[in-house]
Amino acid sequence: MSNHKHLTLSDRLSLEKGLDNNASRSSLGKVLNKDKSTICKEIKSHARMIPFSRSGVPSSGTYDCIFISECGYNGFCPHACPKRVPVPCRRKDSPSGVCNGCPDRSSCKLTKKIYSAETAQEEYEFELRDSRIGWNISYKEAETLAVILKPLLEQGQSIAHILMNHPEIPYSEKTIYTYIDEGVLREFGITNMDLRRKVGRRMSKKQRQVYKPRRDNRYLKGRTYLDYQNYMAEHPDASVVEMDTVYNDISRGPFIQTFQFVDCHFMKGIYHDTKTSEDMLRGIHNLYEDLGKQNFRKYVQVILTDRGSEFVRAEEIEAFGCKVFYCDSMASWQKPHVENNHILFRYVCPKERDLGKLGLLSQDDLDLIFSHVNSYRRQYLHGKSPYEIFEFFHSDEDIMKRLNMKKIDPDQINLTPDLLKK
Repeated sequence: MSNHKHLTLSDRLSLEKGLDNNASRSSLGKVLNKDKSTICKEIKSHARMIPFSRSGVPSSGTYDCIFISECGYNGFCPHACPKRVPVPCRRKDSPSGVCNGCPDRSSCKLTKKIYSAETAQEEYEFELRDSRIGWNISYKEAETLAVILKPLLEQGQSIAHILMNHPEIPYSEKTIYTYIDEGVLREFGITNMDLRRKVGRRMSKKQRQVYKPRRDNRYLKGRTYLDYQNYMAEHPDASVVEMDTVYNDISRGPFIQTFQFVDCHFMKGIYHDTKTSEDMLRGIHNLYEDLGKQNFRKYVQVILTDRGSEFVRAEEIEAFGCKVFYCDSMASWQKPHVENNHILFRYVCPKERDLGKLGLLSQDDLDLIFSHVNSYRRQYLHGKSPYEIFEFFHSDEDIMKRLNMKKIDPDQINLTPDLLKK
């Protein structure tokens, strides 16, 4: 394999041409003298979703939703609906995962996933600059700050005066002076010489410390585990559902999105072929549809989950009528109910096993597993099963049928891999 770690623009152009010709990732790796995993990561990192558009069509609308006809629209929905579920495309879900080589690319009205070499190179160069900037401010944030500061400094204004007239600047006067002194804004034409009164000083060891750029964690604002504890103290009767993802092979799946109803220890799983935020949002939508609006908002008032990248779409999740909170990093013990119930799931689907070869191939297979798990009686439930507890507290007689859950006779419960043998 090549000793060069990074792909060049020439490599990316060859990759784009190969994808246009429907070349496999393995063959592309051989042509570029790169490992197959490098090709996969490049496509995953830089392929972009492009919605179908044409003149005269609202930018917020979509053709790509399975519910368009059910909502009464003739092929096009003009709304930016948070409950949109894209129409599945077998070609887009193929190993390459992109639409470059699709013969229907120009006419297809679905959201397309396209790999562009030039766009990928621009993103790569931006990320490279951003990762090497060495301060607790990203390249883009520094550029935005410089655009505001430079013309005003040239007019002889002080940093303090600028801040008083520009409340949109999120930094203090001291921080801005530090950034200028350390050369953060030098690339944008701002140095100590632009300041009317500034004494040059040597940087201290603390100031020379290098920081990585911040991650965008705005979705956590008001949704941390401490916020969850405070919310539950004010709403002790709120119904809590713990959410997680279970899988054995991160590259192939399947990925099981699990929902643990804390009050009755009942668990529902949603089967996914991939582990994206779109998949997890669709899983919550499926649960919403199965329970119905009234039951969902009654029994799924709070969702507690971890900080996995697949669960970051908090605002869209809360559009279903629930609150979302996130456990602290590396603190799975903060959602113990779903973690403990996974032990029973693992009896049927052990780690280090190929779940597909084991027989877990569809949602029906998964529902069969959880029918057995939920019918398993527990001592801490006074000899009752989660199925019985859930059924007792939910007056809707049809709810188990819509959840595709069946009550298994105690003597027929099987919590071994043999359960999935066809």
